Amino acid sequence: MSDSQNNNPNNNAGNGENKGGDRRRRNRGGRNRNRNRKPKGEGQEQVQGEAKEGQEPREPREPKQGGRGREGRGRNKKPAKVVKAQPVAEELKENLDAQADLYDMSFDTPEVEWEGADVLTKPVVGITCGDLNGIGMEIIIKALEDERVAELCTPVVFASSKLASYHRNAIDKRDFNFNVVDSVDQIKEGKNNLVSVWEDNVELELGVPTDVSGKYALKSIDAAIEAAKAGQIHAIVTAPINKHNIAEQHEGFRGHTGYLAEAFGNEVLMVLASDYVRVATVTGHVPIKDVAASLTQEKIEQSIALLAQSLKRDFGKIKPTIAVLGLNPHAGEMGTIGSEEVEIIAPAIANSQKLGAIVKGPYPADGFFGQGHEERFDAVLGMYHDQVLIPFKSLAMGTGTNCTAGLSVVRTSPDHGTAMHIAGQGKADHASFQHAIFTAIETVQAQIQYDEMTANPLKKQKEKN
Repeated sequence: MSDSQNNNPNNNAGNGENKGGDRRRRNRGGRNRNRNRKPKGEGQEQVQGEAKEGQEPREPREPKQGGRGREGRGRNKKPAKVVKAQPVAEELKENLDAQADLYDMSFDTPEVEWEGADVLTKPVVGITCGDLNGIGMEIIIKALEDERVAELCTPVVFASSKLASYHRNAIDKRDFNFNVVDSVDQIKEGKNNLVSVWEDNVELELGVPTDVSGKYALKSIDAAIEAAKAGQIHAIVTAPINKHNIAEQHEGFRGHTGYLAEAFGNEVLMVLASDYVRVATVTGHVPIKDVAASLTQEKIEQSIALLAQSLKRDFGKIKPTIAVLGLNPHAGEMGTIGSEEVEIIAPAIANSQKLGAIVKGPYPADGFFGQGHEERFDAVLGMYHDQVLIPFKSLAMGTGTNCTAGLSVVRTSPDHGTAMHIAGQGKADHASFQHAIFTAIETVQAQIQYDEMTANPLKKQKEKN
């Protein structure tokens, strides 16, 4: 059935019931026809204004001026108003030029390797156990099962044999064994070593962050710090902790990064690195409501300097490229949506051009990663935690490593947390933790080589010539 038939409820065509009505309408001339209209041929020659029979003659109509008739259409209109723009301020011109330069990312930074012989060593890597009731021991055991780890470094876990046995049984890894010792002096190369930090029978409740699971996690961290200060280990790889249950017993504790910085007396920067992207943040674990107040030009400059040095010393970049993000939406829109970009971020970037690095920004954060600009830089510096960690984990979750730049000892960790909901079930993925171990090894080698190559650059240049 056609649409016209469907949409016409009174359609009786074809049934012969209304033929007479149709004929009458035609005879009347149709519903909308002018009944006074004369048939064709009659009065066709009537002149405009000529009186019809029984009517007074009318004067011919004058065309309306400026009307919508055919003859008056568009005539006698007022001329369009010419609106001229005010001269563009010099400040705006400078901002536009700066924006154009900002997106010129044709960097001339070829990959250059340090000249000279390789300086290789087999580092001793200290490993903390993380929260006792989390997945820390599980991912440690799984990572150390890979024989490559003991071939490339000498691993040392700071925990207790009782904790290790409990987790081995929970995840059915009974065949895995540690070389249990009382001090770092007793460790053996080629073995998976475990230094017994405590002998206490600590109550374990997998999947629940208790007070004692946090307390003894901190004992593991402290033991690793002591060994690093004594020069017994080259790096620390930290398993995930629960910040809350440690903070309840250690006032002011906000995470590994700040705790280690305080212990070693260093100014540090949290850097997350993967094979695809590296990011860092000026403010670490700071509540979002306090971010703007905690930002200063000095702090931003310090963060840029730490990041530039880390890219050189830890990642082997001769002249690193760094993108700096703004704080406010659209990077403040030239001060319209916040003034931090103009007042502190841009000046910090300008003062950082002397660091032997290419530093550009501030970039609007919302579109930066969406347009793939992070691929053009060696690292991206954000103003606060989630600004860069959300895109980082979206791009590299499971393959990223948390590194602490500026620390006296190499420190890395996986890019995830304690995963209490799967603790003790054998489901935890150890890929990121194992990547953190390998990154620690590579960073130790990179630092040794960088320090050796830059110890006496004039001498190296003479040797080269």
